[in-house]
Amino acid sequence: MSPRDVSALLFLCWCVMVSAKSVETSAVRTKRTTASCENVRKFFQFRNITMSPEKHRGSVCGGECCSDADEDLLRKQGQKDFAGLLRHNSRSLQGRLSFTAATLQNHISELTRQSENKTMQLFAQVYKSMAGLCHNQIEKLYSDIRKSVLNTSQVDLPSIDLQESVSQFFRDFFPFVYRHILHLNGSKDFTPDYKACLRKTTETIAPFGDIPDRLGRSLAETLNATRMLLQAFEIGIEVLNSTDRLLLDETGKSNTECHEALLKMHYCPKCLGMAKAKPCSGYCLNVLRGCLTKYVVELDSPWNGYVEGIESLIRSMKTGESADAVIRSVDLKISEAFMRAMQKGKDIDSKVQRNCGSASFFEAVRVESSTPLPATVKPRFSGVDANMQLSDFVNNLGKTRGFYATLANTLCKDESFAETKDQRCWNGERIAEYTKMVVDVTLNTQRYNPEVKPPSFHESDRRVADLVDKLRQVHHMAMKSIGTPGPEVDYMQRDGVEGSGSGNGPDFEDNDDDSYSRGSGSGHGPIEGKPPIMGLFGLLIGALQERTMGRAPGARTRSSRRRRRGRRAARSSRPRCSYRPSPS
Repeated sequence: MSPRDVSALLFLCWCVMVSAKSVETSAVRTKRTTASCENVRKFFQFRNITMSPEKHRGSVCGGECCSDADEDLLRKQGQKDFAGLLRHNSRSLQGRLSFTAATLQNHISELTRQSENKTMQLFAQVYKSMAGLCHNQIEKLYSDIRKSVLNTSQVDLPSIDLQESVSQFFRDFFPFVYRHILHLNGSKDFTPDYKACLRKTTETIAPFGDIPDRLGRSLAETLNATRMLLQAFEIGIEVLNSTDRLLLDETGKSNTECHEALLKMHYCPKCLGMAKAKPCSGYCLNVLRGCLTKYVVELDSPWNGYVEGIESLIRSMKTGESADAVIRSVDLKISEAFMRAMQKGKDIDSKVQRNCGSASFFEAVRVESSTPLPATVKPRFSGVDANMQLSDFVNNLGKTRGFYATLANTLCKDESFAETKDQRCWNGERIAEYTKMVVDVTLNTQRYNPEVKPPSFHESDRRVADLVDKLRQVHHMAMKSIGTPGPEVDYMQRDGVEGSGSGNGPDFEDNDDDSYSRGSGSGHGPIEGKPPIMGLFGLLIGALQERTMGRAPGARTRSSRRRRRGRRAARSSRPRCSYRPSPS
């Protein structure tokens, strides 16, 4: 054979081989496509999508397992899935805020009930002749204290002026005290007009000195801070809920590019028959950051300010009296006011004569103290559990900074949602490496996002703007409340925890300096059988201080132990005195 014939023969053999290989490849592709669509059949059936590999391929994914109609259904499903993921991610934070707010509300409510119980027992045991007469006034005072805290932005209740409530209590209290000063028996009582005169001139006569003013001011200031903290929690919950609702809005046409990118990232592999393929980490970040740009740009900075506001508000609470201590002191202050009036009896009688004239009486039915001793009521929640909850909340509060900015990172780190690497993963076109640039969350860098272009910000969303205003309101409210702080005190000592040293949770010892939570002034200590409420605000502050200083909650230092030993030694060396009012 000539060389020319050999070449022709070799060329003919090559053509036959290529043709055979092409036929074989076509057969393998057909077999693989059929098998691949079978692999994802259950996935589509679960979403009520009828799969037919013979129908027209979709225009976005180009897969043989999905038509254009299927892609439209998957696009809507992608929106729901994405919003559901975001809602699931925010639920834990919402739950933490809700539970902490409920813990604080329950704590204040239970603390006031215990203080009310002590006040009722004080009158029943010590001021027996006035116990039945003052019952309604005591109930009204404590009811106002509770309402002043529970009246947050989410509860439509009339505003409570605690200073006025305290003043009104002592105005109503004065006729009973003056009756006691005159040593009237149970068959005599002042006429209604004379009682009205006594109430009207209480501020002028000042039988209780400045005790009503100091108590009213302390209650108003400390519980106002508590109410602001509860309002801040509720605003945070509202913002998170509202953001979820916005993301669930399926009618938003301005986010079409995002919806298409979600379809391509999450469902196109299924349309191509790849049942287990997951998006590359960088690809996931670019898509989700692009979809969330609007919320990151507008909400992230205000949210960070919101977190700062709450932390500042909690810190500011250590610059004055604690709500726990002030509420516990109410019965002692009432007793102190009564004793002061007894000591100034002659002077008070003289002032009453000048302002209201001689007392006028009418025979009245003797009112004995028929009010039984208040029953011991166990707290409805554990102080240790509340301690742990609040400490945990403060320690984790700072971690929510950048909540919106890190949403994409949080979701893409979930191995059930995306790969944790950029090799051998779905890159938007095939299973391979993702080589495109991963852009940051800022608006300037999002302009170069290769997957989703940022939305136009020429027209702001009024709904988002309202959420921004609410978050900024918390920051402004907190900054305003700490603008003129009072002298700093040892907050942890003032928040006296009765019965400390149980070994459960952080143990705050040696609170004898706290005159509010001990029996100085009245001669009677805590009511037996009633477990004390933990000083939750002190725990908040302590956890925040320890987080800032890098210590675990409840950790002790040598210097703090030395200071406590020094205080104990100093107290043991100084004389103590107390008085107990004589029974009427």
